[in-house]
Amino acid sequence: MLAESKRHIVGYHGTSVHNAVAVLHEGTFRPSQNDYDWLGHGIYFWEYAPYRAWNWARDKYGANAAVIQATVRLGRCLDLTDIRYTEIIRGAFDELREVYAAKKMFIPTNRGRARCLDCLVINYVAQYIFPECETVRAPFLEGLPIFEGSALLSASHVQVVVRRPVGIITEVVRANELDIGEL
Repeated sequence: MLAESKRHIVGYHGTSVHNAVAVLHEGTFRPSQNDYDWLGHGIYFWEYAPYRAWNWARDKYGANAAVIQATVRLGRCLDLTDIRYTEIIRGAFDELREVYAAKKMFIPTNRGRARCLDCLVINYVAQYIFPECETVRAPFLEGLPIFEGSALLSASHVQVVVRRPVGIITEVVRANELDIGEL
């Protein structure tokens, strides 16, 4: 069973202006259901990273970019910032690999930014091993070295995926360039 976390984080969700207006008006997000989302299906947030969210939104939506700030309660969280669930996830991968082999099917792979294998495994863990899972949280190292020889990367962040938004997303406000400074 996943541990219950009472912790709240501030998350930033990159999107389009159109989607941001809809979220603020309706109060609901549209979960991502892509088979390449590295932490599985759900609503993605950059934890305490408004600049990273804004950068991603601008890359995807250009002049129509927007960022939504939300308070997120982690709840029953598959938290990958510690090693607590590593063996369980590894075991889930082994099970899936056996199932695919028995069906003579190729298991999905991760290729570049398309994390199809990670998505499959995390969805399996969250659906079948920890069906109470409300959020998934993990560090993501990406970008270029900040300086020559550095292991620090320019776009690293912690990502939180909300799988069950009811009672988890507790406050939503629109963030804009004035809220998060000059970008």
